[in-house]
Amino acid sequence: MTRSAKQRAILVGLTGLLAAWAAGCGSWRPDSYKRDQMVVDLADALREEALKLPQEGQRDRLVTGLIQLRELMMGESPLKPAQEAPGAPTLPAPEGGAKPAPAWATMFAPTSLVIGFFTRTRDFDGQPGDDGLEVRLQPLDQFGDPAKAVGSYRIEVFDYRLRSGEKRGDRLGHWFVSVLDAESNRKYYDPIDRCYVFPLLWDGAQAAGRTVIVQATYYPPGGFQEKLFAQRVIKVGSEE
Repeated sequence: MTRSAKQRAILVGLTGLLAAWAAGCGSWRPDSYKRDQMVVDLADALREEALKLPQEGQRDRLVTGLIQLRELMMGESPLKPAQEAPGAPTLPAPEGGAKPAPAWATMFAPTSLVIGFFTRTRDFDGQPGDDGLEVRLQPLDQFGDPAKAVGSYRIEVFDYRLRSGEKRGDRLGHWFVSVLDAESNRKYYDPIDRCYVFPLLWDGAQAAGRTVIVQATYYPPGGFQEKLFAQRVIKVGSEE
């Protein structure tokens, strides 16, 4: 019999005896607290040995059984989400748990952002003068194709400085829109133009012909990737 086979047989036998002892079938019966503590300590020691077994299936079954036995002996009430289990064993981290997401999971994730050509100021109330913006944002994947993008979008509008190194002047508007569920996706996504369309109202009237900078920032949920950024220069009251 090989060393690993002997080790496995010993562990299986000890685990069976441990389970019988925990159930109260052992001939030696110290008081309940000491017995439970000894069972827990022995389960921890056996678990450490079981982790050394080369056969993955045998190892996983033994470790799982020992952990379940330990939990049975601990007899703790259900834990609150942020509560730490008293005396909980330190389990090995699952293999690959700290690695980044695989390439296939992010293959079609947005990598750039474009402010659509038809982004323009609009009249929403039927009165003379445009009282808002219709901003069209198109996230693109690594292949340059339009992609749907769950997350949040910040849209800002700045006065355009013609003769200045910093073209952004005073901020004229600031909006924050979240697209985090199916309902908001249906609300804002235009399947024909394949972009997100956000109707936004000015805080105050803007003079027709005024040149402004529309700036958009995309924030992915959970910080899983870098935020994306785009700008476009438009004129108030112009279709261009």
